Amino acid sequence: MSKYEHLSIGRIVAENLAAAVIFEKHGMDFCCHGEQTLKEACLKHGIDLDELISELEALERPSNKEQLEFSDMNIAELAEFIVQTHHTFTKKVLSAIPDRLDTVIRVHGCRHPELAELQTEFTPFSEKLTIHLQKEEEILFPDLEDMVQSQQNASFNSDVSFLGTVSRIIGEMEQEHEIAGEILDRIHTLTNGFKAPGDACNTYRLLYRELASLEQDLHCHIALENYMLFPKAIELERILFIKKRSTI
Repeated sequence: MSKYEHLSIGRIVAENLAAAVIFEKHGMDFCCHGEQTLKEACLKHGIDLDELISELEALERPSNKEQLEFSDMNIAELAEFIVQTHHTFTKKVLSAIPDRLDTVIRVHGCRHPELAELQTEFTPFSEKLTIHLQKEEEILFPDLEDMVQSQQNASFNSDVSFLGTVSRIIGEMEQEHEIAGEILDRIHTLTNGFKAPGDACNTYRLLYRELASLEQDLHCHIALENYMLFPKAIELERILFIKKRSTI
C-alpha cells in the first residue's frame, strides 16, 4: 500500500507543493476541499489510483530545502515562510492587476463584455484578500509565535491570553479561504481558464498570466495553511491548554 493512498490531497500538496500541478491537471480541488483522501478523489474523478500514485512518486522533490521540511517546521517558522513567500507574491500581483485590468477593459471591453464581469469579481476579492492577509500577519501569526515561545519556555507562564482564540481565528480564516476559492472558480470560468482570446493584445495576455499565477499560488498557499499550519496550531493550542491546567 502506498503512503499516499489514505493521505488527504490537501496534505499531499502541503508536504510537496510540486504535487499541485498533478492535481490541477486532473481537476482535483486540493485547496478548499483538500480533505478528501487520494483514494476518494480518484473515485470521484474516475482516475486510476495506481497511475496517480505513480505520478506522485515520480515527482522530483523541490530543490528548495525549506519546502522539503514543512512537516518538521514549527508553526512560527511555517507562518514566516508563508508571509515571505505567498503573502509577498500575492500583494505584488494584487497591486499590479487593477491598472492592467482597467487598460484591457478600455481597449477590449466593447468586444469582450466578460471583462467587466471579471472586474466586478476581482475588485472586492482583492480588497477582502488584502484584509485577510493583514489579519493573519497582525493577529493570528503573532499568536502562533507566542504559542511556540510558550511551549519552549521552561518556566511556563499560565497567563497565555491567546489560548482559546487561536482556534476561533483559524475557523474564520478557513471560512474566508472557502469564499476565496469560490471566487477564484468564478474568475477561472470568466477567463475561460485564463485563455486569452485571439484578438488579445500583450497587456491582455499578461493580465491573464498574472491571474493564473495568482490562482495557482493561492491554491498552494491555502493548502499549506489548511492542511499543515492550522492543524499544527490547533494541536499546539490543545497541548498548551493541558499544560496551563497542570500549573493551576
